[in-house]
Amino acid sequence: MAEPGHNQTLGARGELIAAQYLIDRGFRIVERNWRCRYGELDLIMRDGSTLVAIEVKTRSGTGFGSPLEAITARKAARLRRLLLEWATATNHRSSPLRVDAAGIILRPDGSAPRIDHIKAIA
Repeated sequence: MAEPGHNQTLGARGELIAAQYLIDRGFRIVERNWRCRYGELDLIMRDGSTLVAIEVKTRSGTGFGSPLEAITARKAARLRRLLLEWATATNHRSSPLRVDAAGIILRPDGSAPRIDHIKAIA
């Protein structure tokens, strides 16, 4: 089997960092990398009684701007539809739902990554 590409490895690392960051702030993991025919949700976590889909964007620097700039209004709306699809498929329709974003910038010197978490993007 072929090795994962750089972006795939970078993304997986970013998702682990984001998940731990949010766990440290009281979130609980419900599901990772949920897929359906319409797309994928990186992380689904519980923040109190609210179920939250977290879109994680990871970059190895800021040469291409902030990772969060990659999340357009159209992408945020698609994530909201995916979260509704997940809630229906998993019988969570009665829970409050929210879509958040996490931007991770890995530093070349190996120091702690920069993590930006924005609540309720959609």
